[in-house]
Amino acid sequence: MTEDTSTWMTERYMRLPDGSFPHLGIRGGGDVAEVALLSGSPERVEMMASMLDDAQRVGDRRGYAVFTGTLDGARLTVATSGVGSPSMAIAVEELAACGTSCFIRVGSCAALSPAMPVGGIGVATGAVSDEGTSRYYAPENFPPVATHRVVAALVAAAARLGTPVEVGVTRSTDSFYEGERTVEVISQWKALGVMAFEMETSCLFTVAAALGCEAGSVLCAGTNLLSGEATYQGQRLDEYAAGQQAMLEFALAAAADLARPSQ
Repeated sequence: MTEDTSTWMTERYMRLPDGSFPHLGIRGGGDVAEVALLSGSPERVEMMASMLDDAQRVGDRRGYAVFTGTLDGARLTVATSGVGSPSMAIAVEELAACGTSCFIRVGSCAALSPAMPVGGIGVATGAVSDEGTSRYYAPENFPPVATHRVVAALVAAAARLGTPVEVGVTRSTDSFYEGERTVEVISQWKALGVMAFEMETSCLFTVAAALGCEAGSVLCAGTNLLSGEATYQGQRLDEYAAGQQAMLEFALAAAADLARPSQ
C-alpha cells in the first residue's frame, strides 16, 4: 500500500456503497470545488448559495448542506460545518477527500476588541486552540495559523469593497457558554490581545494543515463582551445584518480570487 494510511482508511471504511460520504453526502468527481466556504449557520450558507450563479445542492445529509456554483466565472462550494470543532473536522475531512484544497470559515463570534462592535468583522491570522479535536491531528503545542495567501486575499477583497476589518488572533473553545462568559477568562484573553471568541477556527487551521490544505477564517461579531451588546438581546440587529452581508460579499470575492488559476 503506497498511499497515505489515513487516506486509505477513509476511502476504505467511510464511503458508503453509493460512493458518497456519510455526513455531507458528497462523492467527489467534480461535485465540489477546490475552494469552499464553511459556516455553522445553515441560513448563512443559504445566503451564500443565493449569491452564486447556478448553485446546485450537491450534498444534504445529517444537517450538512453543500452547494456548488460559480462567481464571476470562478467555481466555488459553500457548505455548513456544524457547531464546534468535531463537526468542523468532519466537514473538512469529507470535502478534502472529494477535492477541496482551500477552506474559508465564514462565521460569527463574540468580540473582545473595542474595534469590533456588533457587526464588526475580523480576519483571523491564528487561533488559540482551546478545543479538543485538534489534539487528534497535531501535538498540543502546534500553532493553528491561517494560510498567508488566504489572509491576503480576504484583506484585499475587503479593502476593494470598502469594508473595514480587524486582523488578529481568535480563540476557539469547546464551550459556548462556560468557555466564553467567565469574567476571568474574558479578562485573560483580552489582555493578550485576542480579538474574539468562537468555536471552530483553530480546528479548521489544524485539520487543514494536517491534510495539506489552505485555510482562512473571517468572523462577524454578534456580541461584544466589553460593551455587553448582543444580538441575542435584540440589540444592533441592523448593524449585525449589514456586517454579515458585507462579510459574505468580500469572503466570496476573496474565494473567487483564490479559485482563479492566475492566483
